[in-house]
Amino acid sequence: MLMKNRSFDKMVSFMQGASWGLVILGAYLFFTLFYPFGFIVALIGGFFGASIGVFMVIFFEMAHIKQEMYKEKIKHTEILENILKHIKKDEKLSDN
Repeated sequence: MLMKNRSFDKMVSFMQGASWGLVILGAYLFFTLFYPFGFIVALIGGFFGASIGVFMVIFFEMAHIKQEMYKEKIKHTEILENILKHIKKDEKLSDN
């Protein structure tokens, strides 16, 4: 399972980088496409061209955050099970 997580992390990181490339490419292409219609129109076009890539960046960042949360939950579960095992081993708790 550890290898599967590493490959997932690598894939998400690659897709985040590709999404940033799409942001730059989309902004450049839409800006140059709309530049003959005026500078303000070109800026708006560049914004819309970049928004597709930004959406993908946010999506893959959320996937990365969810994966990190999953890893932390597994660590916390292991710690809590270890604590429970030690409590059952002692069988009584002090009142202090």
